Amino acid sequence: MRKWMLFVVLCGCLASVFNSCTKINYTSDPSDLLEFSSDTILFDSVFTTIGSITFPLVVRNPNSNALLIDEIELEGGTSSQYRINVNGIGLNDDGDPLTYLEDVTIFGGDSIFVFVEVTVDPTNNTSSFIVEDSIRFLTNTVEQKVSLAAYARNAHFHHQQGNWFNYYNEVDNILEPNEVWSNDLPHVVYGQLRIIPGNSLTIEQGAEVYVHGGSGIWVQGGTLDIEGTLENKVVFQGDRMDGVFPDEPGQWGLEFPLEFEHEGELVYFTANRGGIWFDRAMNCNINHAVFKNGTVGLWVDSLASGADYALKMTNTEISNMSAIGLVSQGGYIQGVNNLVYDCGEACASFSIGGEIVMHLSTFANYWVTSGTVRQGPSVYVNDWYESAGGVIQHRPFTSNTEFRNCIVWGNNATLDDHDELVSNILDPSVYSSPLFNSCGVDVQYDEFPMSILSDNCTTDEEPPFASTSSRDFHLDNSSSIWEGISSIPPFSAAEVSLDLDGVSRSTFTPDIGCYERN
Repeated sequence: MRKWMLFVVLCGCLASVFNSCTKINYTSDPSDLLEFSSDTILFDSVFTTIGSITFPLVVRNPNSNALLIDEIELEGGTSSQYRINVNGIGLNDDGDPLTYLEDVTIFGGDSIFVFVEVTVDPTNNTSSFIVEDSIRFLTNTVEQKVSLAAYARNAHFHHQQGNWFNYYNEVDNILEPNEVWSNDLPHVVYGQLRIIPGNSLTIEQGAEVYVHGGSGIWVQGGTLDIEGTLENKVVFQGDRMDGVFPDEPGQWGLEFPLEFEHEGELVYFTANRGGIWFDRAMNCNINHAVFKNGTVGLWVDSLASGADYALKMTNTEISNMSAIGLVSQGGYIQGVNNLVYDCGEACASFSIGGEIVMHLSTFANYWVTSGTVRQGPSVYVNDWYESAGGVIQHRPFTSNTEFRNCIVWGNNATLDDHDELVSNILDPSVYSSPLFNSCGVDVQYDEFPMSILSDNCTTDEEPPFASTSSRDFHLDNSSSIWEGISSIPPFSAAEVSLDLDGVSRSTFTPDIGCYERN
């Protein structure tokens, strides 16, 4: 009997202890307010119909006692274009998006998260417009609000269903045979837009092109003309414009999910190509364009039958690619006044031969990420590959190939075991003329084939860039060693008489690189 009574008393004591532990002391003082990580949540450049990133709002209780939030309300209600999620609750009891919630407790010194997204409805506006709302918090009769604002933009959306890595697959193509993209609204690309033989796409000056992850333009035998001007460049970049995304590399570029069977099992992998893949392209032209924040900027493969070149690239900038800025695999490329800089692996890779005529261009790799040292060079050249069975296939560059008046340099040039120009040439003796003429390059490797460099190339003179930290690659030095030779021919006087800035050049002794000294 005594044991039973002792057990009852003990249970009563334990119950008393647990009840005291779960008792919450709320403050009812109206001066005890909530604190917010931001008083305004701003979404920058949100395209209509496309959801934004999720923005976390931290709601803190800085007081020693708990606060009971009587009401949390999205003031736009069910017609709001915003969506909220309060500590994991995003739907109401009816399964509809949450707009109102009662009795939310925040313990003293603790906090909760409110996650906010927005999807903007299309309008007739051709310029940016603002979509506003607010989140209302009611605590101890005191209202506090956090403003919501989204700078929204209407856009042209381009999307093709399917995955057409096989060149011969028949598909319906949404691009018109001779489609033109104007500059009235931004253009947003979803998926792999495909330009088939006989078709063309023209992008007019001043157009803005935003590309979704895994997406890009596949010039599959067709023609692409990008017609930017000095005052109205055509800009390609990722379609995420919130937070840190405008400066993040690796945001876009063609990805093709593939599968094959190996030893009875399916193997899945992804084939990656450039943001624009010139696949046996026909006389494509890019002038005054900017490509940034992708994986690979431009990828050029071979040449269409009857074409003079796959790509002619002038006055163009490629930067902040997570892999390579410009890739050529047996490509036929003509280029003048181009700047390629800051890429995770290399600014440019010219492999398996082809015909490269690149003049008055700067390849400057000052890529820095997380304090690591970049392993790749600024420029890589190669003219062979190993086929199945270990057979070496030699694909020399054509006799017209020449890099003239170019700069190849980077922040690893000071390292003893690193060249910013790396050559993997099978037999340098097949080239009767140097591949590099009147260029400023970084070469230290003892076994580098010096015969591919002309006598007027420098190999260890650091270019006097105005400011590498600010990525200003103008030359800030009057020394004559930075004077080049004429690029006429093969280019015309009209093509080489102005630099990337539109500054007049000497056509007889232009400065090397993409900029003329003042």
